[in-house]
Amino acid sequence: MIEAYYLTAFILSVLGTLIFVWRWKSDTNIYFALLFILIPISNMGFYLLAISTEINGALLANTITILGGNFLSLFIMLSIVTMYEGNISKIFTVVMFALSFILFGGALTIGHSDIYYKDAEFSIVDGVGTINKVYGPMHNIFYVVIILHAVIGIGVIIYSFKGNKGVSYKSLIFFSAIEVISLSSYLIGKGMGSNLSLMPAECVIFQIFFLSIMENTSLYNISRVQASSLIDKGENGFLSVSKKNKFIGSNNTAKEFFPELARLRVDKLFHDKNNENSIISILAGYIEGFKNNCNHNNCGDNEHTHHAHEHKNEKKHNNEKFFHEEEHILERDGKIYKILVEHLMYQKKIKGYQISIIDETKERKYTKLLQEYNQNLEHEVAEKTEHIQEIQDKMVLGLADMVENRDANTGGHIKRTSRVVSILIDEMKKDRMEGLDDEFCKCVIKAAPMHDLGKIAVDDAVLRKPGRFTPEEFEKMKTHAAKGAEIVHKVLADVEEPRFQQIAENVAHYHHERWDGSGYPEGKKGEDIPFEARIMAIADVYDALVSKRCYKESMSFEQAFNIIEEGMGTQFDERLNKYFVAARKKLEAYYTEAKEGRA
Repeated sequence: MIEAYYLTAFILSVLGTLIFVWRWKSDTNIYFALLFILIPISNMGFYLLAISTEINGALLANTITILGGNFLSLFIMLSIVTMYEGNISKIFTVVMFALSFILFGGALTIGHSDIYYKDAEFSIVDGVGTINKVYGPMHNIFYVVIILHAVIGIGVIIYSFKGNKGVSYKSLIFFSAIEVISLSSYLIGKGMGSNLSLMPAECVIFQIFFLSIMENTSLYNISRVQASSLIDKGENGFLSVSKKNKFIGSNNTAKEFFPELARLRVDKLFHDKNNENSIISILAGYIEGFKNNCNHNNCGDNEHTHHAHEHKNEKKHNNEKFFHEEEHILERDGKIYKILVEHLMYQKKIKGYQISIIDETKERKYTKLLQEYNQNLEHEVAEKTEHIQEIQDKMVLGLADMVENRDANTGGHIKRTSRVVSILIDEMKKDRMEGLDDEFCKCVIKAAPMHDLGKIAVDDAVLRKPGRFTPEEFEKMKTHAAKGAEIVHKVLADVEEPRFQQIAENVAHYHHERWDGSGYPEGKKGEDIPFEARIMAIADVYDALVSKRCYKESMSFEQAFNIIEEGMGTQFDERLNKYFVAARKKLEAYYTEAKEGRA
């Protein structure tokens, strides 16, 4: 029965080691690996001792068990120290190993010296090989070393429970159980004085514990590596949370940014149910939002993550799963932080969520100041440009007034025609006329007062003549169109937008052209006449008809309306007729007010 127990323990320990090898990762704690190698060897020693039939085989098997007992406690202790204290002193490690090798060297003298066993007698009890020993001085030192290993391990665990929040309660409890089981089972076994050792079963339990915490341990290790890397690279904070929303850890920079993180213990839920405005609640909300977006976008668990800093989502278009990163800006305690949330990847699988915290206070404030400066500068430039524009407009209008004051026949013509153009364009905009954009409309209205600037070049004898022109005088008057285009070009060149300059030139140059080609100065026909000039032509003629001149009385609105309508298709662009008709009431109301002096 005892033989079967030892054989079963040996087989189970071999299976445990095979599972460990299957789950091996490149960053697995080296002392875990040594434990899993040593445990089957130690259990094999107990089984070989149980089936021994003579003293030499029994002593060899016993030496193997001593190897296990000697180094297992060392590896357990070193596993605990490296887990919770990070880098350990090389001198400490060398001394511990040297002490264990010296003790094992003493065990190798069994049968040749009495420093380890003073006496050893082999017997078979109930079919099980047993060695009855009388312990020597070095074996007593072995007890001391075993206890020393346990004390160091337990001391580190107690310290971590109290003062190190950056470790997992789960792994602390497991290691505590290992130390208690290891020490108590050894003492119980010695107290029983039986030929049955509990150590093989104890070793199998150790394997189960180590396999349980191995993945979490690797995750915490990689988290610390990433955190240290971030500290080395610059001033970025970093924290990690598992898929089950348990806190994995954070670097010192993150704790400096947000001191609340220093109070969190690893393996505890990452939330603050008492304060929705705490930094933990805010960061947990970012993670929850990231999860929801990830679920919506079908993020996967089996591919490498892609760090997309220039865009929010890095999608794969062939129905594969994709990962993404989310960015948030957090203002807190006078600081501005950029928070990046992404997957925490390990062994090509998603193991949780990673938050990077970047202090952008200086950059953001500088950018804000720069933006405000640019806005102020743009505002000042806009004001100065507007002022210059006003001066230019007044100069042009002043020039137009000067021309009109020279012409005894057209008092108020510039103002009235500008208003007619504005009314006609309003109707076109209501109808959403094709090709009519806001900039064009503004340009035409602004250009209307310039349409007769060319009259400044016409001789006073012709311009100020109180009656009708002779054919020769009319030919001289007709030159004002081409002259007006030249003047507009010179006045506006290099001070106005090219589009407005061209529209203003066209208004001045071609407002006397006719749709049938019988107008002047170039006899343009139909669509060859610029559209802005066609609009100006209607305004110019309508004002001439309904206004009193020195050579004629004003015409009634009805007569003027009929004349304009009859000219559609011959003198004017027929497409503009519906807008002229639609504007009739507004035009008549305006001219009525103008005659009464109210406009």
